[in-house]
Amino acid sequence: MPEWMASCKSHKITSKKRYGLGTTTHCVMVQAGRTIEWDSVVTEYLENQKMSWHCEKPSRNDGTFEFKPAQKGTEITFVMDYDLPYSIFGALIDKLRVRKDIEKSIDDGLRKLKEILEK
Repeated sequence: MPEWMASCKSHKITSKKRYGLGTTTHCVMVQAGRTIEWDSVVTEYLENQKMSWHCEKPSRNDGTFEFKPAQKGTEITFVMDYDLPYSIFGALIDKLRVRKDIEKSIDDGLRKLKEILEK
């Protein structure tokens, strides 16, 4: 991820398994000026098609990447669902700043990932 997503500072595999269902990772991201770290586990994996993950701490974060051949290259779909801590305050911060920062980071990152995959 650090190769294609500027907000990702580190993404390391923490399990003996290098890829596939059950693989665990540790990620360090900078979003909206804050450094956030989490551990995740791959919950769904179809080689060259789909990968989903789940993490609980410091807050819930679930996501899925899907890759589909397209007429001119690869179509990448990314879906993420997350909860920020701090209940109402977290929801307000998310609406005002975090969500926009994450969306921009993902859009920029996916464009770069697409370029890398299509080389």
